[in-house]
Amino acid sequence: MFQYILTMNSKQAKECMKAVEFLLRLKISQFDQIPFNVLDITQKDFCERRDAAKPYLKGLENALFPLWSDVKKDDEWYVLYNLYQALRYQIFLAENPTSTGVSSWPPRQMTDEPIPDCRFVKLL
Repeated sequence: MFQYILTMNSKQAKECMKAVEFLLRLKISQFDQIPFNVLDITQKDFCERRDAAKPYLKGLENALFPLWSDVKKDDEWYVLYNLYQALRYQIFLAENPTSTGVSSWPPRQMTDEPIPDCRFVKLL
């Protein structure tokens, strides 16, 4: 096995976390969240575009997961979730250390898959 070290700035870490969250949601059939991950919610036509996408997203969901029993948190989901937790927590520590929201909870290992080592460094 190898260990990979990746150095990211704040913007890159946040985009990486968004991409991981996107895959997490797809794997558990939360297709209604796709517009929030791929569209700019500050655009004035966001709601219209989100609503227009709903029937297509439902069709995609039905094609990929025709039965609710097809949706499961598999090994890949837990790898992604642990990566998401590590990124979320370190971004929290760096940017909002006094908040008490869900991001303030330290990562929790839920399977044999370890939580990735992730830490921030404040640049001068």
